Amino acid sequence: MKTLLLSLFLTLTGFFSAQITLQVNDFATAGDTVRWSLANPINIDLQNTGANTTWDFSQLSAQSQTLIDYNPIGFGSLLILATYGPIASTPYKATYFNLTDDLPIDQFSAFLPIELSNLSQYTRRTNTQINSIGYSIDVQGQGVPFKSDTIETRYALPLQFNDTYTSRGYTYIDLNPATDIKFIQHRERVSVVDGWGSVTTPLGTFEALRIRHDISENDSIYQTFFGTGSWFAPPSFVTTEYEWWTTGKKECLVRATVGGFGQNQTPTIEYQDIYLGLDAGLSTPTLEISFYPNPASDWCYFQTAMPFEFLEIMDASSRVVLRHENAALQGYFDISALPNGTYTVRVQAMAGVAVKKLVKL
Repeated sequence: MKTLLLSLFLTLTGFFSAQITLQVNDFATAGDTVRWSLANPINIDLQNTGANTTWDFSQLSAQSQTLIDYNPIGFGSLLILATYGPIASTPYKATYFNLTDDLPIDQFSAFLPIELSNLSQYTRRTNTQINSIGYSIDVQGQGVPFKSDTIETRYALPLQFNDTYTSRGYTYIDLNPATDIKFIQHRERVSVVDGWGSVTTPLGTFEALRIRHDISENDSIYQTFFGTGSWFAPPSFVTTEYEWWTTGKKECLVRATVGGFGQNQTPTIEYQDIYLGLDAGLSTPTLEISFYPNPASDWCYFQTAMPFEFLEIMDASSRVVLRHENAALQGYFDISALPNGTYTVRVQAMAGVAVKKLVKL
């Protein structure tokens, strides 16, 4: 009888300990990196969840990879540092930022006489929440911040099985005076921890929680491309994200995304992985540099995350009109002798090459 009771006790102890809790230290912070693989198409049962569930994703295989950098708030324009840096108001003191494709700036750029690039999302990480607090966009190479008027909570901490939370995010982006475009992003999120158990991926087998996020987005865009300026609303859409998390991995182990614009019901699957040498085609820049002011008339200042060897300024005929050699993270160069116009700046470093546009007034 005692042996039976002891066995029952050990079984129940193991049963309860498998229900993990996610704390703030299980999420990425500034300086972390996570390697993601985009999986080859595969059908998975997204309805398989609940208590003590087993998920087997060992058959996932990668078609491409990317390395996600959680960048510290120490690089960017002075305006970005003032908005999200140490002197910012408390809700907007960012922990890190990432490059993102949340907004269709590539579609804007096709119609504009200016260059929009490097859309970044800023995140604040505390013991109780992981929040999206705003964006920045490089406009003609100058980083411009846009705080979220309503701050969205991506994760409410700590997280355990059956926890549910809701959140809204509202961000107004006005690109004036650079160009007459405005963008409103409005998101509503309902998240529930709907399962716990064991998940197997190409990295191994882990105790896990599953989180389901249902995200509704309604956006509005003001444009002056055709006729007089007017607001229009693209079709609203709902995206459902299924995430499998364990402790200590900084990001979810697997994410399956369904829906979005066009309501695609075939899941896009990403997962944490080892390096497989599949990231040769990454579009994420390996060299980051900002110029300010831009446009400029006399002196142009630069700031970079790593030293570069030299930069070349080329005119519309691709002729090098100025060359600046460098070994520092910040400095300036004189463009007062250049004719007014738009120039291409090519920056060469060991990490790669960056190309920017610079306007001389």
